Amino acid sequence: MRVIIYRCRRGIVRVMMTSTSYLLALVIYCLAAGVGCRLLYVMVFCRLSTTLSGATTGLVAGVLLAPSYAATDANTFAPALITSLFNLVFVGGTEAALGPFLMLSLGAVIGIIVGIISVRLSISRPSQQ
Repeated sequence: MRVIIYRCRRGIVRVMMTSTSYLLALVIYCLAAGVGCRLLYVMVFCRLSTTLSGATTGLVAGVLLAPSYAATDANTFAPALITSLFNLVFVGGTEAALGPFLMLSLGAVIGIIVGIISVRLSISRPSQQ
């Protein structure tokens, strides 16, 4: 069973997360992001036009759910929003945050496209009689 480990100052290796707890954390994060997007749509975005509300909901969902690698040598995913901000502030500036920012912008564009398409498909058409 693979685990995520870290080495503390004394050289002792400690287990941070098992693969089961990592998957559980990602599922909880995805569910929370989905519920948050739905709440934003119901409370704020529904007052906008249908196309704009679908695009903004898709944008928020795309930004929240876009994955990226936590580090260059990591083999686990993390949310691109968190990874890009962490790399920008703490790791190495814009050079370290470029990859997560690209994934974040790709997620935003895909989210907008999916949001607009889902709104277009969900609009009921009048029946022809």
